[in-house]
Amino acid sequence: MQVFPTPAAAWPLLRQAPTVMPTPVTIPIEITFHLNLDLETATFYDLQREVRREARQALLRALRTALGEVEKALLAGPILCPACQAPMRSRGRTMRRIVTVFGSVALRRARYGCAPCGTVRRPLDEWIGLDEGTEVTAAVREQVLYLSADLPYERAADVLRHVAGIGISGRQIQRLLEAESEHIEAAIGQAEADGEAPLRRRFRRAGRDGATAGAARVLQLRKLKTSGLWDQYWAHRFRQEGGGRRG
Repeated sequence: MQVFPTPAAAWPLLRQAPTVMPTPVTIPIEITFHLNLDLETATFYDLQREVRREARQALLRALRTALGEVEKALLAGPILCPACQAPMRSRGRTMRRIVTVFGSVALRRARYGCAPCGTVRRPLDEWIGLDEGTEVTAAVREQVLYLSADLPYERAADVLRHVAGIGISGRQIQRLLEAESEHIEAAIGQAEADGEAPLRRRFRRAGRDGATAGAARVLQLRKLKTSGLWDQYWAHRFRQEGGGRRG
């Protein structure tokens, strides 16, 4: 069994942990929603479908509320520049979309700037742990890649939309695997050629060459899935995702 590598901080400037979040933080969440149902025409399936749809929206609202409370706690003390340790000034808010296990959510995060050195910080982004330009959280990547080990990318995307309400394309899934493959190889090494023939058939059916780097990455993903290390690997990746804020 491979030893997982020491995680690199997602936010290198923050290794000194200039902001310490008070813990524990109590976040009251209340989830309620209403259903409109015509009992003369509706079926039990209709009821389940409506509950699932409204529950997803309620969970997204709850997540947005919870993140708002987290940000309040993060901003309770002075925000210091990690480069020069000077107090930073508020520079308003900017929008960001992230993809969570409950679906996509748009956030307006506080932005802080340092006048002496020009450093910019968004404390909520640091706490979430996603790199700049990244939308998909590690929890979603885990679900996406679990399906992609056995299903073509577009089919995996279709299952995610239908079952989990997560909107993501097959091309996005392919890029997620490309980005994740370096971490997977560091954890389990390169995959052998076992199972290569059926994988090549899968790629040919999709109109692609089965003897490519993409096929090798899927073989590697399958190896991780069948190795018994899947849960351990993703627990490590979840810690890495927030590693930049721990210092």
